[in-house]
Amino acid sequence: MKRLLLIIPLFLLVKIACAQIEIKLSPLLIAGVGALSVEYGLSEDAGVEWDGWVAGGGFYTYFSGKYYFNPKKGLDRFYGGIFLGGGTDIGAGGGFLVGSKTVSRSEKVLFEIGFGLGRSFDGGVLGAGKLHFGYRL
Repeated sequence: MKRLLLIIPLFLLVKIACAQIEIKLSPLLIAGVGALSVEYGLSEDAGVEWDGWVAGGGFYTYFSGKYYFNPKKGLDRFYGGIFLGGGTDIGAGGGFLVGSKTVSRSEKVLFEIGFGLGRSFDGGVLGAGKLHFGYRL
């Protein structure tokens, strides 16, 4: 029984370590917009993501859950999802997100474009956008 209690946490650690993780940056850094995104694959067709960017002196961030329709290389092609987030000059809120991700033949380098639209809790319009190049670990 003690061995079983030791093996289960080790199995879970190996499962987490082998999960698909992507780190993405925006090429808009030249224009004064810095963006970083990290996506964690829950399965071949679902992932969760943290996205943060700095623009115009403000910091914006959101968390999203994405579902990939008919992926070929895991977490790729067309997706839809929901997001929650906000920033320094906009209120927190949530909305819907759509986009597409293309993965290279080596399944390491990727390009993603997407946008989202929603409402903040104080009644304003909340938007989300992404233009990212990234690397899959």
